[in-house]
Amino acid sequence: MVGLMSSFLKLITMTTKEAYKILEPAHFLKDEDLVQPMTPDDTETRRRIIDFVHEIETARFMLAMSYKDIYLDLVDEKDYGNKFKTEYFKQYYLYSALIWYHNSFDMILQCLWFKYKLYGNIPLYNDKLETILRECSINKIRELLYKNNKDNPITEFNERHTDVHDWANRLKHRQYFENDSYLLYAEAFEVVADGYNSNRTKVHVKLDEIQTRLLEYHKDLITLSKELLIPIHDSIQDKFK
Repeated sequence: MVGLMSSFLKLITMTTKEAYKILEPAHFLKDEDLVQPMTPDDTETRRRIIDFVHEIETARFMLAMSYKDIYLDLVDEKDYGNKFKTEYFKQYYLYSALIWYHNSFDMILQCLWFKYKLYGNIPLYNDKLETILRECSINKIRELLYKNNKDNPITEFNERHTDVHDWANRLKHRQYFENDSYLLYAEAFEVVADGYNSNRTKVHVKLDEIQTRLLEYHKDLITLSKELLIPIHDSIQDKFK
């Protein structure tokens, strides 16, 4: 693991083009022919496979863009003389990549949810679809598909990348990060009350660390999708060849 981390850390100096090249796309899931699913479950499963391909491609693009040295297409060269110009844009590409990668993992969970009918005996009617989706969670998939056995690819992936999922959830649902590389805004106050200190509730992140972890996340997510989604994708295609 130490050697792997070291090799990734060396890639911090990559250009956007180099980063985009080493981030493998999910082309192995693209349909070669038109596939006509015949059941509601296969239809919803195939839609989410397509969504996975689109979402990981967006995440891949955002992560690669975070390696840009300068953003002269966004700012004038004469204004490009301080740390703000690099860190400001870099952080938003990375924050966007975090959310898109997290969404990509959610798509894998939803593929399993529909393919194996983990929602139970609820009829897959139009007016039931949102209810069925709301019930989809990693804990229920562990219970229903893997019988709470921790030796499964979903649990192993999630445990390897708890920090990435926590960062993404915080961005989506909880609070803004305090970037240790560049402070977007400074709070000139501290609020202390019973059991509360405003300074201690801040979440500090380092952009280079997020980059490194997302490189690893991308690689592992591609591996996970090959293991779980290729058999599902092929089973839908095989029915209708």
